[in-house]
Amino acid sequence: MTVQNAGSADIFEGAEKIEVMGRLPALLWAFIDAIRHLLDDLKTSPSLQTETVHDVTRLLNVLVSAAHHIGNHQLKAQLSSQSEMVNALINGGLSGEDFSRSFTTELPKLEQLAGPRRDQAGEGLIDKTALDKHVEMLERIKAGRSADIVVSVDILDDVRNYLSSEVMTEGISSVLVIDNAGSLIVCIGDKTGLDVISLAAVAAANFAATEQIARLIGERDFVLLFYKGHNESFHFSRVGEEYIIVTIFNNTLSLGLLRLKIAEVAQVLEKKLPKRQG
Repeated sequence: MTVQNAGSADIFEGAEKIEVMGRLPALLWAFIDAIRHLLDDLKTSPSLQTETVHDVTRLLNVLVSAAHHIGNHQLKAQLSSQSEMVNALINGGLSGEDFSRSFTTELPKLEQLAGPRRDQAGEGLIDKTALDKHVEMLERIKAGRSADIVVSVDILDDVRNYLSSEVMTEGISSVLVIDNAGSLIVCIGDKTGLDVISLAAVAAANFAATEQIARLIGERDFVLLFYKGHNESFHFSRVGEEYIIVTIFNNTLSLGLLRLKIAEVAQVLEKKLPKRQG
């Protein structure tokens, strides 16, 4: 088991930089907690725990990919040094005591790069199940979809018909429903030339990035985003934990009335759309 290079672990291929940057702090803290877990294991057992080492190398590979993708040379240099230490530990070229001593001095640098913790407690090891789910979600970015959400044709038709009858009024040009990974679920409207695939990916990335801003001011996340253009505006709103509804509307339409309508629609869609499996 060795730490791979960025090219062989580029799970962020095709992702927007803003999406990678939005997920980076949580990923750094997951890696920091995994290292702490490994350091604790080394104190109590001279032999490496395969599962713990797997967590460290897996997260390190993802971080190397992220640093490569966003062009963060400071993080790339730091991860390169840490990759060498982890590989030396795995291959027996570095003792557990020397590894612990070296990485203990590296942790404050990582914490500074990661910024404030996402969790309120700020202490303790990351939950193993949460770590696995987080990294698995990151690994699905390369495919551009959430593989564990399956929306049937019947549900798609039901959602499309509902949106057409309840949302599409004068002043609204398009409505999209996407999932958190940026996959397009439903798109209705008459706005020609709209690149809905790119819009879905960027909208999901935008929510991932603004979630980090929310954490910095003590909020769990932002459930609504609004961008005003010269002629048309974009309204983004969460639908439960899995989906986002994007509405493109003319500036002559009342934002207050639109927000009330979309809030009602979001509640209905949350019941209609399937939840993530597992």
